[in-house]
Amino acid sequence: MFSVNSANRTDYYKYLARLNFECADAADRRLGFLPGYELAAPPPVMTLCAHSIELSLKAFLLEHGLSEKEVRAFNHGLVKMWDRCKQIAPHGLPNINEKTLAIIGDLLMSGRLRYGDESELGRVPVYGPLSDLCRQLLETCGAPTIAQIAAAGRSN
Repeated sequence: MFSVNSANRTDYYKYLARLNFECADAADRRLGFLPGYELAAPPPVMTLCAHSIELSLKAFLLEHGLSEKEVRAFNHGLVKMWDRCKQIAPHGLPNINEKTLAIIGDLLMSGRLRYGDESELGRVPVYGPLSDLCRQLLETCGAPTIAQIAAAGRSN
């Protein structure tokens, strides 16, 4: 898309958050019907969703005054990032499923997502609530739609 620098990092995170989610959504439509995935999203889908969530939260934090260094210090701590978002903007955030956030956050932080292991919380997320969480956070951070990304590409 473009080279990343401090002036456009927030927009780049939003862009990547959208692309990760769109890839997850397309993959789930293709793989989600396979045996074994009736109750849990396929691991590659969960990984893409986790990255979408992480980038959405980081974009929101950057846009609300945190420095790149502060944002990167969260590493992959989705729950900690969400808690910080709530401190920054206590009245403008959606009512998200924090259990789903905690589960996908644990899977991402622990590395279990790569190997198909259960969360320390004893669960893996179902795609419906996970995709709802992604959509809510994409909207919260102001991520562009695919149509907006395509239009911007045509105008360049």
